Amino acid sequence: MSDSPPVAGDREVLITRIFEAPREQVFKAWTDPDELAAWYGPEHMDAPRERIRIDLRVGGRWELTMVARDGGAGEFSIGYTIVELVEPELIVMRSDLMPEMGMHEPTVVRVEFHDHGDKTRMTLSDGPYAAGAHHAEAGYNAAFDKLAAVIAG
Repeated sequence: MSDSPPVAGDREVLITRIFEAPREQVFKAWTDPDELAAWYGPEHMDAPRERIRIDLRVGGRWELTMVARDGGAGEFSIGYTIVELVEPELIVMRSDLMPEMGMHEPTVVRVEFHDHGDKTRMTLSDGPYAAGAHHAEAGYNAAFDKLAAVIAG
């Protein structure tokens, strides 16, 4: 299996966003558990700090559990192995298998952080997903809206 990210296509999420912060700050939002807890997950979910574990190194782990915000039943755990890391420019991670979610093959998440004046252009790709799996893109977009709000203060 290659560590290379998949080619963009209809089975891959591809999102580019501009954030009103330097790339070091946006990179830290992905790699510091305290920062990640403030924004990760769709609007109806939280990622409690005590449910986040990041070992920031190639071969390290990036893991968290999201819980339903309304206190209802609902948890969703995700885990990745970090396969490439260039601070504060790039994180590439390979997902754990999640057969209970219909994911019998890993996906590769690639997050690039580029200087964009005094802002950051962040590009995320994630995939390949099974046909019809559109939940990931909506979840990322909701999370990135939360990230933008956290950065704006």
